[in-house]
Amino acid sequence: MSSLLDRLNQEIEDLGKRAQAAIDQGRLRLDLMRIRRKQDNAARDLGLLIHRRERGGEADPSRVESLLAKLDQVDQEITRLEREIATAKAESVTVDQEPAPG
Repeated sequence: MSSLLDRLNQEIEDLGKRAQAAIDQGRLRLDLMRIRRKQDNAARDLGLLIHRRERGGEADPSRVESLLAKLDQVDQEITRLEREIATAKAESVTVDQEPAPG
């Protein structure tokens, strides 16, 4: 009876860990979507400034530089989040899972 309860307790603990890992991955994916939205907005704004400049209008060079720097920063953040997601996926594979045949 004790071993049955121990095994049940272990299964519940494993389920909790998997659920927490799924929640963590979901949070990271939401963060990634939010950062990609920032990237899209900055790229759009930069494109509009460049278009205006190429058509003979005014485009503040400091604003262009600011948007370029923002895009660089966002790219780094996207890379970091993608790494975190990959790490979280790798960690969600547990030792007791059977390896794929092959």
